[in-house]
Amino acid sequence: MSGQSSKDDILIFIMRHGEAEGLLTDDKSRRLTAVGNAEVGASSHWLAESYCLDNQIATALVSPYTRTRQSYQQVANTLHASQFEICADITPDGNVKLVHDYVDVLARQSIKNNAGQPLLLVSHMPFVSFFLDEICDVPKMSLFATGSVAVVRYSLSRSKGVLLKHYQGL
Repeated sequence: MSGQSSKDDILIFIMRHGEAEGLLTDDKSRRLTAVGNAEVGASSHWLAESYCLDNQIATALVSPYTRTRQSYQQVANTLHASQFEICADITPDGNVKLVHDYVDVLARQSIKNNAGQPLLLVSHMPFVSFFLDEICDVPKMSLFATGSVAVVRYSLSRSKGVLLKHYQGL
């Protein structure tokens, strides 16, 4: 797999959902716009071409909000997850330390059971920014455009990663 450097490294893709419609009723129900679908589609194709040549990922963790589930449906047109999970802990105000621990467990399972296939999180600002800082050696304070994705090479032995690329999309 491209981007890997050792047997205990795994790629983690951290994606922000695509552009969503304005707030009409409640935040959780906001749907993707046509632009949002295009943003996520472009990022998915970029991931497949740059880091995931076999189009396989081990696990996809997706926020329960409508726009993140729709974003994952768009991703699934390109990348196929062996395991899919709606994760209530990766909402905009989710606990990044808790999720870091959980992702560490999933990464270990992927190394053992899925030949180290990447992990994908589809979430929201500010969670994606805080989570990227939590798992990386050097905090980046990154802002994520809608539909963008960060690629992290994550070391299981150190439980920390290195940002390889932040694709800002369209």
